[in-house]
Amino acid sequence: MKLVVCEGRDDEAVLSGLCEASGITGLTFENCGGRNKLERFVRQLHIRLEFAHQDVESLAIVIDAETSLEASWQKIRNAVQLGFKVKLAEHGAFAGEEPRIAGFVVSGPHGRGMIEDLCLDSVSDRPGYACLQQYFQCLAEKTDKKEYHSKAKFRAWMASQAEYEAYIGEAAKHGFIPWEKPAFTPLRDFLRQL
Repeated sequence: MKLVVCEGRDDEAVLSGLCEASGITGLTFENCGGRNKLERFVRQLHIRLEFAHQDVESLAIVIDAETSLEASWQKIRNAVQLGFKVKLAEHGAFAGEEPRIAGFVVSGPHGRGMIEDLCLDSVSDRPGYACLQQYFQCLAEKTDKKEYHSKAKFRAWMASQAEYEAYIGEAAKHGFIPWEKPAFTPLRDFLRQL
């Protein structure tokens, strides 16, 4: 078994969609029920039967950087150290044996961001994307809110593409995300290592 643990159902859908589109097979995806539950979830994995029976060949933990890649990387390292007594030295590199374990933090070029940012980047060359940027810039100028979450931006993009608002998980399932775009290359390359 090759297990990929992520934050939530939307992340699970994106990772699964990316793998399916990229021909990456044999991975099992499981979400931990939210970022704040990650450490406890990972610390308890080793007592599950598939780990006790050494049925898990590799374990990957994928989370968003949010506001800090370094803080998120440390969150993964702490969870793995406590749960498996394995020290992860390098982002994206595997350590340990039975299972091999690695962590990956999804971020943008400035060490911040989330999986929705990858999805937005993947559609940034599409007609109408500039309008989306202008819309949020206008909102920032006209309201007290100066910054908008990437989740809100992606939902607004999807509202312009479909007859209904689609969350990222639904967008992944229904083919609205161009998986071949370079925005997904580091994540795709990481998942291929499993």
